[in-house]
Amino acid sequence: MKFPLRLLFVLFLPIGYGMGQTTPPTTYTALQAQVADLPDTVRFERLSDFCRHMQEKAQFDESARAIPDLMRIAQRNRNQSLLGRTYMVMGYQERGLNKVTPAIDNFQRAQVIFGTAGQYQRQIRALQRIDNIYVHLRELTMAEKYCLRALQIARQHKLEGEVANLYTDLATIADIRKNYTKALDYNEKAIQIYRARKEDYSATLFNRGIILKNAGRYQESIDTYAQCLAIAQRTNDHLLAGMVYVNLPNTLLLLNRADEAERYIRRALKWARQQPQSQFYYQYIYETLTDIYQKRGQYQQALAYHKQWVMYRDSLFNAEKSRQLIEIETRYQTREKQQQILQLDADNLRKKQQVGWLVAGIALLVLLLGMMAWQYRTIRRMNQALGETNQTLSQANQRISQQAVQLKELMKELHHRVKNNLAIVSSLLYLQSNRLEDENAIRAVRDGQQRVEAMSLIHQQLYQTDNVTLVSMPEYIGDLVHGLMQSFSHKDALALQLDIDPIEVDVEMAVPLGLIINELVTNVFKHAFRDVAQPQLSLRLWTDEHLFLEVKDNGPGVDIDQWQKPGRSFGKRLIQSLTKQVGARLEIHNEGGTCFRLIIPPVPTVGGWKSRSVTVSDSVLV
Repeated sequence: MKFPLRLLFVLFLPIGYGMGQTTPPTTYTALQAQVADLPDTVRFERLSDFCRHMQEKAQFDESARAIPDLMRIAQRNRNQSLLGRTYMVMGYQERGLNKVTPAIDNFQRAQVIFGTAGQYQRQIRALQRIDNIYVHLRELTMAEKYCLRALQIARQHKLEGEVANLYTDLATIADIRKNYTKALDYNEKAIQIYRARKEDYSATLFNRGIILKNAGRYQESIDTYAQCLAIAQRTNDHLLAGMVYVNLPNTLLLLNRADEAERYIRRALKWARQQPQSQFYYQYIYETLTDIYQKRGQYQQALAYHKQWVMYRDSLFNAEKSRQLIEIETRYQTREKQQQILQLDADNLRKKQQVGWLVAGIALLVLLLGMMAWQYRTIRRMNQALGETNQTLSQANQRISQQAVQLKELMKELHHRVKNNLAIVSSLLYLQSNRLEDENAIRAVRDGQQRVEAMSLIHQQLYQTDNVTLVSMPEYIGDLVHGLMQSFSHKDALALQLDIDPIEVDVEMAVPLGLIINELVTNVFKHAFRDVAQPQLSLRLWTDEHLFLEVKDNGPGVDIDQWQKPGRSFGKRLIQSLTKQVGARLEIHNEGGTCFRLIIPPVPTVGGWKSRSVTVSDSVLV
């Protein structure tokens, strides 16, 4: 079990209420009564402190009520510093609601404003918040980019304290990448700066204990945790002590010191009962207790603790699912509104037809009866009504157009969210594989991670282009194959030939096709190049009435009869099942190596290829 490395930094952020007020209002209405007669600058500080306090307690509805007042004060006073701080509050608000894209946008606005105003410490803080979001999403390249940009600003303006903070962030990124030497180097630089400035470095020291444990230097990790505990006892820092109690047992278990591990985890349990987010800590504590009793062979007690861990884990999982259901309900209501607009359009058309018939009838009646004056008044009224109807119809058409644009944006947002969720799943599989000891289990989890990343690439491409329904295969296959090359360290030694026609396919076809390519190329990297001095891989995709996919290597070849026999290999069964799903057939040849050729019959659709509707065997999904 690995405790989240970034959690400590969040918990150590100072969130005081400010202005010497120890008991902040619990509602925005109560706050308004207190600040109504205060000057704008004082009122802004009170509102800002209130927002931070509510966000810390996850009362985002109350926080949201105060944000418009912050914006009005900043704009009324034309104060760029207050405007930047308002965007920071908005960024924290969106981040707390797990809306990462709006959160990044608000932090970006804030850092630009602070940089223009020369408030470089605030600018660095905004860049750090963006860095933290990308670390959470495991988009480490983007996280490092923003962290290094902030470090450049800190060095340029000689902000040594900020330099130390950013070294701590860079150590976190390096640790996640398993570059432990680099992580420890960054961590040591941060500690040296803190010591020279005589500032508290306990948080960074605590993270050093985690990095040392991840690097396999267990005794050094334990010694570092002991230093943290000494600091916590000297400074009466209960939070630091609690974090050590939660993390230290994992290192002790790796050294088979189960009794010591239990003593500390019992202290963690006592500490967690006094914390506002106790359920979050309980899931890690009970997981550790499960591991302790399982290592001792006391399986009945281990099972009891495991059940408690499952209970707290499911509780947090259900809370996340509830949030997702709210989002789905919002999208459903949007579609309902669009249907109402379409129905209104149809009703307006019928009314227009009815008005036309009515006008014709009135004209005929006037001709027959000679009531010219009455005819004039009636036609005038009808024309006015027709004009209003046309105006209503025009407004409805305008709303429909706006809804179409919004629907396209929603589809992009959906693909972005799916991509982010798949990235989180990939990260969870990666973290889970780090906890496993059995090599077969590690390979199985890593293979699953690669399959998730293959699907994630599809949604990433869809939200980055204007076409939200079709996947460009040259870009997708290129990204997928190069990613697999990097994963298997074939980036420099492999002679790669990609011959991909400019073909677009829908998502239903792209997902199984991408998984088939992932399995075939992964199989090549695992088995084909072991004794090959100059490995070569060729991948082609073209159309000639049918859609053809060919993956060829220069390895020793495969036993075709043996390959075609039923086997227990999950990859082979997945390829066979996905081939059936798209209605294709798979040919295998030994031509100076192994050649897999997938032949997919056409299913015509607008702008691309579409997958056939074939049910996948449940056994493949087990």
